[in-house]
Amino acid sequence: MSAALKIVTENSSASTTYSIPRLREVLSAYYRRSTAIAIALLSADIALFGFAEWLVARNSLGWQLLGSVLATLAIVRLFIIGHDACHGSLTDHDGLNKVLGRIAFLPSMTPYSLWRVGHNVVHHGFNSLKGRDFVWEPKDPSEWEQLSPAGKALERLYRSAAGPLPYYLFEIWWRRLYYPRGKNSPGSRSEFFWDSTLVTVFAALWIGGLVMFSAGSIGVSVVLGFLIPFLVWNWTVGFVVYLHHTHPDFVWYADKTSWLKEQGILHGTVRYRIRPWWNFLLHNIMEHAAHHLDAKIPLYRLKAAQTALAKLVPEIPEIELSMRTYWRTVRECKLFDFDRKVWVRFPKSARANA
Repeated sequence: MSAALKIVTENSSASTTYSIPRLREVLSAYYRRSTAIAIALLSADIALFGFAEWLVARNSLGWQLLGSVLATLAIVRLFIIGHDACHGSLTDHDGLNKVLGRIAFLPSMTPYSLWRVGHNVVHHGFNSLKGRDFVWEPKDPSEWEQLSPAGKALERLYRSAAGPLPYYLFEIWWRRLYYPRGKNSPGSRSEFFWDSTLVTVFAALWIGGLVMFSAGSIGVSVVLGFLIPFLVWNWTVGFVVYLHHTHPDFVWYADKTSWLKEQGILHGTVRYRIRPWWNFLLHNIMEHAAHHLDAKIPLYRLKAAQTALAKLVPEIPEIELSMRTYWRTVRECKLFDFDRKVWVRFPKSARANA
């Protein structure tokens, strides 16, 4: 009997008996990394980004619009590669991962070291644990009642269909990634400052290049080549992360004991079924359960690892991603009642007062 079948047989009666270390041991078969594949993927996406910016700078409006779309796609794909490098799973060489990760993160203006702390240590270490995981962390009804009218209005915006862009742009990128200040700063290490400065210099060169090489309206080139791709990128990452960690059946935990007992690190993410071509375009980032279980698995092995994990733990829900699913999530997932462990909507009585 294979190791995978053995785990399913021994644990078919109750999901709480799964051993996280044992699951990781089985999935370690997918750790194998290839520097050649990593560099090829990075080079292809850099070329796509460069081509897209050329379309915006040197061509007519129709081609500029296409270039804007391709630039956004390139930013998303490059970020996912940088995300892998930040986990140390892109190649077998730590130093190379740091270099490639910083390069890949430039078009999304993501400071490498700050992302690593917030994502690897906090989010992956404690996903779906309130007070530790800050990414799309829900408020409970009592917290909602204590918010000011402006705070309630902001929470309504973030939890609406229009929420992914302002949430990620302001709550994650501006407050926690780009020269973070005060309580949002993870410390005063020099690399935090220099990584923020690196993306700032790149943005200046990016805009400067569009200005210098624009064959038509400089304003149109900057808007289509920089501003719109950056904003749509923020919406995209906010939307994807929202989907990964928000769903009517998805549970958040208020205390670490319950989180450990119910294996929040394994069950604290949603796996969506999407079209194969979307999976290809997004470098398999929607295969998120396997990634959260073990971030050592590189993106180019993630689909196979997720297939294996689904056999090991068939209880992990797999949901068809559709507009109906998304609208249901947006409609129902407003606040989280940690006592009953259910999502609830905003109180009707508070709606009139907010």
